[in-house]
Parts: sequence; structure tokens; C-alpha cells
Amino acid sequence: MIGLGTVGVGVVRLLEQERHLALKKIAVRDLKKERGVALPCELTASVPEIIEDPEIEIVIEVMGGEQPALDFIRRAIERRKHVVTANKELLAKHGPELFALARDNGVAIFFEASVAGGIPLISTIHKGLEANRISAVIGILNGTTNFILSRMEEEGESYQSALARAQKLGFAEADPTNDVDGHDVAYKLSILSALAHGRFVRPESIYRQGIRKVSAADIAQAREFGYRVKLVGMTCLADPDSAGGALSVRVHPMLVPLSHPLAAVSGSNNGILVRGHAVGEITMVGPGAGQMPTASAVVGDAINLASALALPDFASYFQPEIDPTWAATAEPGDFRCPFYLNLSVSDVPGVIGQIGTIFGNHDISIQSIIQRGVQDRGASVIILTQAVLDSNMASALAELQQRDFLLEIVNAMRIFQPEAIHAP
Repeated sequence: MIGLGTVGVGVVRLLEQERHLALKKIAVRDLKKERGVALPCELTASVPEIIEDPEIEIVIEVMGGEQPALDFIRRAIERRKHVVTANKELLAKHGPELFALARDNGVAIFFEASVAGGIPLISTIHKGLEANRISAVIGILNGTTNFILSRMEEEGESYQSALARAQKLGFAEADPTNDVDGHDVAYKLSILSALAHGRFVRPESIYRQGIRKVSAADIAQAREFGYRVKLVGMTCLADPDSAGGALSVRVHPMLVPLSHPLAAVSGSNNGILVRGHAVGEITMVGPGAGQMPTASAVVGDAINLASALALPDFASYFQPEIDPTWAATAEPGDFRCPFYLNLSVSDVPGVIGQIGTIFGNHDISIQSIIQRGVQDRGASVIILTQAVLDSNMASALAELQQRDFLLEIVNAMRIFQPEAIHAP
């Protein structure tokens, strides 16, 4: 095993209960650091010592980060060792290369722990739904942001207060950028795109918007309308009738109807919806991160690998059908859904009419509009629209910003409309 941090310690604890698997060596940076667990094998500061060991058949990578993990995994595959990894960033950025290299060398990469932690999502899509043409994978894929948004709704906390709570409990890092700005979900969507649609998506090609602008007032307002705010990631066929075509891949806050299963996913849990042409729609909910759920996925992969080692050419069975080229992505502006808008405007006659005219000029139909109490800085106008193209909404908001009556676009969030996302 390479790495012995939080997840690595969990792996050691679980492997203590496995009679058919043995850790031979663990590579760490600091040999003197106290680990808080009884070690079953020797530690080494030399990763090559592990990779070059002819007796070691499986290399578990739980060190995280892009480098030097990428070089270590490349070398392990070239030495014909099977790899188990929880490294979503690495796979999202270098998946096409690594899976092609594994295929060339007759080995397998197992990566259940890279997405949704304790939920067996990867194996479900890869093998459990193999008979299906999957049109969409949609869900709450980051436990940190879900915890923050849940605290803001349940306790009425501000974003900053809920973030501080998440950091204190260990759900969020000291620098929460990866989580709250959507990078973590983008990495996971790249991996899910490879499994569901056969190609990885470059993380930088994924439309991404985080939760920093979501306020407790927005969450309360959404609840009043019958919605709950969630950070939703999705990868869908842009054209459901064209397998192998462009993908619509995006992550952003959305107002999810309270009646939908994803709205009930609370705390640090993840919830994922998968659509297949034969099975219809299935939803999986569970812990998406944490020491033991992630370690459970890692050790589960190692057990599956170990069980198959005696079989001839077993690796090809476990190798997913992934194209070595990157997927094409649809234009973000082509996505269509309703919107929730929170506008701060001057309290002057004719404002509502001007907003309506601007929206009409951009083919935006208003479902409801509410003006809240007038304050020193003006009035608050809350708008729900019918389904609209992202590009049309962007143009309308740009025109609004040129008008003197607009003080601020406090927030603009999309509304989750399940029936509008391509069905199989």
C-alpha cells in the first residue's frame, strides 16, 4: 500500500479481519509518525521497493493527489501489478492513458472508492447494469457541501457558519475550495462519464458552479416554494438517441422538489440516480466519504482482485470498455431548465414590468414573481421561471445588469426538473 493517512489506517484495520489477504509493505513519507494502529507489516520510505517486489501482486494507492501518485501507478502497471485506487483527481485527469496502459499490460484498475465512498456505485454501473444503455447519472456526489447545505436549512446557519462547523467535524478541509467550488464533483463526473458513456471528460470541460453564493435566505425561500437546495452533478447524453455523441456534464446548485428522492439525502450522505433503458431509474443513498466507508470500498476491491488472481486472463473481465479519447461535451448554454432568481432592485415604479419585458425578449416565461419588503437598499424580487435555455438566461441577466434599477443579482439557481433531463 502507498500511503497511510486516514483512509490507509482504515484499510489496515479492515485487512486485520481478512485471512486471505496480507499487507507485505506500506510506503509512507515519515517513518517515525505515530499512526494510531497496530501495523501488520514493515514500513518503507521507498515506493520503488514496493513496485519492484516480484511477490506483490496488488498495489493499493491511497496517498491522493496527482503527483507523484501518477508516476507510481504508471510504474506499477508497467510491472504488471493490479492497482486499487481511491484517487478521483488522478483518474479524472489521466484516466484514458491509465486504462489503456492497464489493458496493454493485462492488468486491472479497481476504483470503487473514487466515487461515492461506501456506496457500491462503480460496480453497480460497471457490472450490475451491464445490460443497460445508460442515459444519465445524476446526484449529490459531495458529502461536505451536502452537510453544509443541510445545516443551513435545518439550523438556519449562514454559509460561513455551516462551513466552520464542517471543518471542525472533519468533513471539510482547511482549504475547502475543491468541495465548495465543485472541483471534487467534476472529477467524479469524469469517472462516471467513462463508466456510463464509455469516455472520460476533461475536468476543465465540465460546467461548474459552487455553493459559496447560496444564502440561508435562499434556502428558506426555496423551502417555501417546495424545494430544497442541493449541489447536483450530472452526466447525460446530450442527444439520448445518439450513443457515443456529446455529453452534457455539469455541477451546480439546484432547487430539488421536496417530493424527489434526492431532496431527502441529508447530512454528509451522497445520493445517486442512474437511468438505464431496461432498468428504468434506480437511486442509491449512503455515506459518500469518511475513513471506514472509503476503506470498505478499497478493501472490497482488493478482495475481488485477490479472488480472481488464480484465474487465467481474468483482468480483461474487470477492464471497463473505455475509449482512450476524451469525450466531446455539449455547449453549456444548450442546457434547459427552470430558474430561481433573487434580485435586489430599486423601489421605483415599473420595475416588474421592465423585468417582464426583458425576459420576454429572451424567450423566458415567468411562472411566478414575488416582491418582498422594501429595505434601505431597495426591494427583493423573487422569480421562478419556466424551463429556459442557459444561454437565454445568461443574455437576459446581462441585459438586466445594464439597467439602473438593478442593484444586485443576489442569486440565480437552476431548478431540478427530472422529466426535462433525457429519459432512456
